[in-house]
Amino acid sequence: MRNTRWLAAVLMFGMGIPAARGSALVTKGSNELVLEGKLDFATEMGADFDLRAKYAYFFMDRFSMGFRTMAGDNDAVGYFGLGLTAEYNFALPQNYKPIIGTDMVPFLGAFVDYRHADLFDVKEDAVVFGGEAGLKFFLTDSTAITLALVGELATEDIYADDLEATDKDLSLQLGMRFYF
Repeated sequence: MRNTRWLAAVLMFGMGIPAARGSALVTKGSNELVLEGKLDFATEMGADFDLRAKYAYFFMDRFSMGFRTMAGDNDAVGYFGLGLTAEYNFALPQNYKPIIGTDMVPFLGAFVDYRHADLFDVKEDAVVFGGEAGLKFFLTDSTAITLALVGELATEDIYADDLEATDKDLSLQLGMRFYF
């Protein structure tokens, strides 16, 4: 009974929040800054650090291009990389209404990176081709949380999968995006 009251209160509060219209910011002339990462102090491979950043410019409505950088390290794998990225943001139907005060924008992206990896004490350089599909949930007019499924294919074995080297990786990433 108590949980039902909380759910009702959240829904009523959520319906009263003015909707963030973030989809207006995926138009020509907007800038986007993306930050993603993790820091885990206790894993089977020691402390695990992963940080990714991206800057993109919308040169057409809903279509952006930019550059990205990433770095990560644990006791088994260390890497850094630089790359180029492109992304298309879809428009939802006009009659779409946000549920809890946020605007939602689905997107598809593609990227190509140069990566230098130190995998199990073997140094490798690779070109990485990747794609992502996800959703942007706008919290305010200029801030969004993203959830994306990301697939990567490298020219060399630069990923660790069950302590084996591989050239493929699939991950679910959570990030923050800022628009200005």
